[in-house]
Amino acid sequence: MFTTRQTASQHIGSRTHQADATAHHHDPDTGRRVWVLLDGIGDRVHTAAWVGTTALALARLAARRGDPGAAIRQIRPVLHADRATLGHPEDWPADAAAIVAVLTPTGTLDIAWAGDCRAYLADGGRARLLTTDHNKAARQRREGGEPEPDAHDYLTSSLCFSTGRVDSVTVQFPLHSRDASPRRLLLASDGAYLPHEHAGTLPPPSPDGSHRHGPGIKTPVLTGAPETVARHLTDLAVKADPNGADNATAVVIDLHPVD
Repeated sequence: MFTTRQTASQHIGSRTHQADATAHHHDPDTGRRVWVLLDGIGDRVHTAAWVGTTALALARLAARRGDPGAAIRQIRPVLHADRATLGHPEDWPADAAAIVAVLTPTGTLDIAWAGDCRAYLADGGRARLLTTDHNKAARQRREGGEPEPDAHDYLTSSLCFSTGRVDSVTVQFPLHSRDASPRRLLLASDGAYLPHEHAGTLPPPSPDGSHRHGPGIKTPVLTGAPETVARHLTDLAVKADPNGADNATAVVIDLHPVD
């Protein structure tokens, strides 16, 4: 069994609307705990109004299903119907990059995503990137090229992209071993992680996803109380480019195994 301590921090950056949202849900029947981060696409009022309720609905569905990837796929047609009912503009209905993390009482952490929200796992002062991006920049890296300056802005999958890719990764934590130490999970929108990636304070992506199995890099930016870490991540990200800063959102989750 695990106890958890989580906190979220958001900064609007230079945008007019805060179009990121987070949600946390605990299912008392299954013991599953779920965290969701949505990075709304664009800077529009209807997207900002939509992401909060959508994040909570996705968290509750993932807790029931126990499979975050299946939850993303299941909710897509529901969201398409909801957006039509809400009267979203046909040329720009609300959408978001999404990441969902599900922790079971037995120490299994399942993470699924559509888009370019990321998950990092910190252990012993080092962090590794668990996810791969669904965007043009990732495709250009896989093809052996250097990403164009704005390539990360072009998503190849999203929460509402019906045929868009959904990837997943599973981490199994030991419950009864000398290595059963606390772990720290970071979920981040691109507005939060990109400035840190450029500064070298968070691990960069690799074309083949091999970063998932490496030792990670030292990450002092993830050291400290979760509330302090989350706030510093978003504040420092926005300070890196105050005039062009995106919405920045970080969710810091400490996972403590208990007997």
